[in-house]
Amino acid sequence: MKLEKIEEQVFFSTVRISTSKENVEGASIGTGFLISIPVNDATAKKAAILLISNKHVFKDPKHKIELNFTKKQKNENKPDLGKIHKFFGEDYDDLYTEHPNPNVDLACLNISQIGNHNLYFRVIQEDLISNFEEEELLPGLSVWFVGYPENRYDVSNNLPLLRKGYIASIPKVDYNLAEQFVIDAQVFQGSSGSPVFVSLNGKYKLIGIISQTMIKQGKLKAVPTVQTQIGVDQILGLGIVIKSTLLKELINKALSKV
Repeated sequence: MKLEKIEEQVFFSTVRISTSKENVEGASIGTGFLISIPVNDATAKKAAILLISNKHVFKDPKHKIELNFTKKQKNENKPDLGKIHKFFGEDYDDLYTEHPNPNVDLACLNISQIGNHNLYFRVIQEDLISNFEEEELLPGLSVWFVGYPENRYDVSNNLPLLRKGYIASIPKVDYNLAEQFVIDAQVFQGSSGSPVFVSLNGKYKLIGIISQTMIKQGKLKAVPTVQTQIGVDQILGLGIVIKSTLLKELINKALSKV
């Protein structure tokens, strides 16, 4: 199992995020993904590893959080499928950064020390992030996203699910005057924070992060992280995706703390 293709590697760059609060029943489930960003200091060139998701997934950094990672095989850079390392935290405020614009539903955790635990994971490199200047980025293109819809995933192997859809609005035009666009895809609980990819000239690009879903009567809802009445509301099969161009501001703010 070489896992050389990006379609396979993203299964190990995506993380199931579970948060809970004391005296509150049940856990909230969402999706996050790992990005590696170069960091220059006085001695060497390093990289920070950021776990990107929605603010409404992380909720409050005072909540309890659980992140599950796959262990690495001994002496080999391969996943030891079924072997899971769980990270638990009850206060992750020191690692947490929200987007500088309070209206943007993006946040991240700096988990750069993750590599010290003999884990197998893959990161999305900075050059995969779309700047939305690509001429080929057009409505109707097929997109795919990886996450944990309705908390469904390969529990035995700790692997998420890949789902597909289409760009339903003109991606370079800000939908409803916000840096976002629409995809024609079923977006359910647990899909919050899922990275959205598209193939442009034979190369995959990260073009956004799932944040909201549409229901009948034209309403928008943040993709829930716990079971809600959303099934009764009748999902329309359209999702709101935050443009990847907004990641730069979040990343810069997170790196300013390093």
